[in-house]
Amino acid sequence: MKIYKFEEQLNDLMDYFVLADPFTLLDFKNEHHLPNNLMANFTTTEFGDKATKEGKIIPLSKVENYPYTVYFNLTGDNFELSKPQNDLQIRKDGYLLEVRSGIVCFFTMPYLSYFTSKKIDTLLKNRTAQIKLPKGLYSVTILGGETQQQTGKEPTFEFSILPATKETKFTADINTSFKIRSEEY
Repeated sequence: MKIYKFEEQLNDLMDYFVLADPFTLLDFKNEHHLPNNLMANFTTTEFGDKATKEGKIIPLSKVENYPYTVYFNLTGDNFELSKPQNDLQIRKDGYLLEVRSGIVCFFTMPYLSYFTSKKIDTLLKNRTAQIKLPKGLYSVTILGGETQQQTGKEPTFEFSILPATKETKFTADINTSFKIRSEEY
C-alpha cells in the first residue's frame, strides 16, 4: 500500500503538529547536548530552525484545534486533496525528513516538552499516525485542506514523502502557517 490514512488525529489544544522520526530527533537532541524540554529549546534558540532545515523535524504551525484526517502518500501523485470533491487550501514543498529508525510519526507538540526514550515509547503506543519507511533521506510536500469523508468534509493533512538524494536541499519557508478553514467546525 502506498497511501496510508489515519482518522481523528487531535492536536492537544496547541497550534502545532510535528512530523518526524522520533529516534532521529532524539539523536539530534543528544548530539547537540540539548535539554529534555525540546519544545522550550526549539522555540527560544536557533536549534528548532537547525533541526527543521536538517530534516530532523517538520513542525506545522498555526494549526486549528480540529480533529484531522491524515494521509501519508508515498506515490508522488494521486493526492487525496487534489481530487475534485476535496478542497486543497495549502501546498508547501521543499521539506526534508531524515529517517534513521524506520518509523515516521505525526504527533503533537507536547511530546517535545520532556523528550526522552521513555516519552518516545509513550508516543509510539498512543499515536496512531505512524508508518514504517526504509532508512534514508526523504523529500516532503505538505498538503492541507478538507477531504470528503463519510461524516462530511474533514480537515486534512496529506504528506507526500518520496526518497531524496544527499544533493536535495531544504527550500521550505519555516514560517508557513498551516491554518485550514473548515466548513464543519
